[in-house]
Amino acid sequence: MSRKRSFTARFAPLGLAALALAGCGGALQVQPTAPAGSSKLASRGEVDSPLTDVRNHLGCLRDAHLPVTVLSPTMLQIGTAPGSPTVDFSPTPGSAQAYQIDGRVQNAEVIGSALVYPHQGSDAELTAIESCLAQGVQG
Repeated sequence: MSRKRSFTARFAPLGLAALALAGCGGALQVQPTAPAGSSKLASRGEVDSPLTDVRNHLGCLRDAHLPVTVLSPTMLQIGTAPGSPTVDFSPTPGSAQAYQIDGRVQNAEVIGSALVYPHQGSDAELTAIESCLAQGVQG
């Protein structure tokens, strides 16, 4: 057996073992985990609800004595359907305006990120709704 071959035959298994061990390093867990027994999903952060964020539109509407029903995390019914106003929050004020410009939200009034469908709501109702939704809106 030649010296070169003898050297290769001796150190090849060592090289393979070193590569295998390098691949078995401790795994870094990058996914968030929920505490054991928790019913909440794990998350890196929380997304603010447009209903109750800093401006707390939902609280304002209830303080104005409007009968508000939360239909989804982004939709409110004020009064009874189908004749009463509905509020649908889009992700951003810009997206609400884009929906209106594109014609995807006919009959909706844009107030910040909220799309207000007045239906047959009274003037007093709509004034209170607009006042609450306009909090923090610029421009």
